[in-house]
Amino acid sequence: MPINKLPIAIILPHASLAVPSELEERLALTEADIFNEADVYTDLLFDFRDRVAQWHCFPYARGIIDVNRPEDPRLLKRAGDGVVKELTSYGRAVYKPGMRPTPEEEAALIDRYWRPWHAMLEEIASDPNIKLVIDGHSMAARGPNKYDPHEKLRPRACASNLGDARGAPRPGLPGTTMAAETLTFLARAIARNFETLPALCPEATPGPVQLNAPYAGGWDLKAHGINSQQPWAMIEVSRALYIGPQLANSPVQPPQPQQIGDLQEALWEAILALYHHLQQ
Repeated sequence: MPINKLPIAIILPHASLAVPSELEERLALTEADIFNEADVYTDLLFDFRDRVAQWHCFPYARGIIDVNRPEDPRLLKRAGDGVVKELTSYGRAVYKPGMRPTPEEEAALIDRYWRPWHAMLEEIASDPNIKLVIDGHSMAARGPNKYDPHEKLRPRACASNLGDARGAPRPGLPGTTMAAETLTFLARAIARNFETLPALCPEATPGPVQLNAPYAGGWDLKAHGINSQQPWAMIEVSRALYIGPQLANSPVQPPQPQQIGDLQEALWEAILALYHHLQQ
């Protein structure tokens, strides 16, 4: 392990905006569509690559290729929301008419992009030298209409372990990726650090960091975090804190260095506190 780096892995499946070259001419999405679909600037919020042993950012836009989804479409909650996307979270078609990948092309895309990501996560999960995994995400201030027809206001952040609102295992699932007490510790640490941060829109309401809501975790946690060598947690940050309100037609926003810098250090303090808590 590199000297002075903590035995932590940071994974960012949804941060990027790049389009796979073989799909560029087939997309119906605009630049703004891709931006609003991404966990945009989480590569900056969670940029701890000089502080942790492993840091991995999937290099392509999640509105096109989503490595945080199961390969088997029968396991999807929403039609069109698989590894190879068909619809955005706002219900827009990803591909021009008649240009969606064929089943054979979709299988090739999964082999090319999804499988290497999950092979890497499998190595992390089995590595006894890694003591903590953080799955970093962000979320629009209000739920996109395809995910949440009521477009409910979301918290400033949530911390998730695949469990329920207390962090305990949910019926029908094989377990959680982190003990409830540990997840609660993380949520409280984030809440303390986020409480006084200014927001770019009034929808970033102050209040407790929620557990497993609005998201309990994605396929990365389900496939690799339950029986791993170390605890895994997903952290979601509201983009109201550093971008402002977002809708389907919101324009691309440049990064705001002050907001992102303050959030980055607040996140690191919470992750560092969690790491030390785990060593006790």
